[in-house]
Amino acid sequence: MFTGIIQNCVSVRALLQIAEQSYRLELENPFASVPDTVQPGESIATNGVCLTVTDFSREHLAFDLAPETVRVTALSRLKAGSRVNLERAMRMGDRLSGHWVQGHVDGVARVEQVAALEGGCYEVSVGLPEPRFLRYCVQKGSFTLDGISLTIHGIRDQSLQFQIIPHTWRETCLSDLYRGDLVNFEVDILAKYIERLTHEYQT
Repeated sequence: MFTGIIQNCVSVRALLQIAEQSYRLELENPFASVPDTVQPGESIATNGVCLTVTDFSREHLAFDLAPETVRVTALSRLKAGSRVNLERAMRMGDRLSGHWVQGHVDGVARVEQVAALEGGCYEVSVGLPEPRFLRYCVQKGSFTLDGISLTIHGIRDQSLQFQIIPHTWRETCLSDLYRGDLVNFEVDILAKYIERLTHEYQT
């Protein structure tokens, strides 16, 4: 479980294709010098995708991408030198500064606009791939883009708008985005549970 509060923004070292729909992703290791060092089998959200550490050294972290991960996310489109957002799994007692994020990505959205606003803020608009995801979205509700817990500022047709403060712009990889780029998204898990429970109650 994650909170959508990004801890590191690191570069991709390599993306190696192992089979037709399987890859090995290697990233720079930003955790080598921290006391609570990363261990094999640990879950780390990478651009919002919960991945398992399969190998690591002081220089790198490695993850295996299964065919389902390749199909549902945009990770297979990464290139050496591109940057990704990282968040380690939350511990019991941690502050929940964002919202409940599973790292189980619902799909890939397309960036429609990145616009500068006053005071160093930015507005990012993304288009959802299917209208069915809109039922989980509400004005001022929580939404995850590439692992970042964001507040929905506006909903227009099949698009969502987010206003990004300077701190988030600096500390995440949102500043790398351009129109047409693909981003992983995860809707609020609480909305899914409410939908399921409401449906079962009605039936």
